[in-house]
Amino acid sequence: MYDTDSQTIGTTDDDRDRREHMRRRDEAAFRSFVEERQTMLRRRAYLLCGNWADGDELVQEALARVYVAWPRIATGAETAYTRRTMMNLYLNDQRKRRREVLTDQAPEPATTDHDRELAMTLTDLLRDLPEKQRAVLVLRFWEDLTVPQIAECTGVAEGTIKSQISRGLAALRDRLAEPPLTGAGAFP
Repeated sequence: MYDTDSQTIGTTDDDRDRREHMRRRDEAAFRSFVEERQTMLRRRAYLLCGNWADGDELVQEALARVYVAWPRIATGAETAYTRRTMMNLYLNDQRKRRREVLTDQAPEPATTDHDRELAMTLTDLLRDLPEKQRAVLVLRFWEDLTVPQIAECTGVAEGTIKSQISRGLAALRDRLAEPPLTGAGAFP
């Protein structure tokens, strides 16, 4: 059918009205989704990035991409889609940042003494982990996802997820381990 007012083939005023109604409905659903989950999304991004500024950028970029895809996202899959988008953006950003920087100065020597006076927080511990280990630990223990859910979310095999969790937890345990007692306080 040819509509002389719109100068397009097959488009009527009813089609345009229907699309406009769907766009408004989708936009309202997206706004509702963001309002309900913005705190959770910011916390997840903070744990991944280690600071609020980078976390907020991650959330904003993820939501911009989710907004574009919103009409195609199945009802009930919005949270999983957003989580996957955030994880992909975070891991892509980490790959970009992992470039070697050449300097004329030698690195500082490693210190072996443990400074137990320093308060350790979860973000300090996570910040020292490789990004993939950090991502799976956040998904497993902060988001409380199962290994199959993490595998689906990240697109990585379950065995790899399990090994990343194991290595991440081992690194955290090593960092938290007390140095052995010596001298008068040592056990025989």
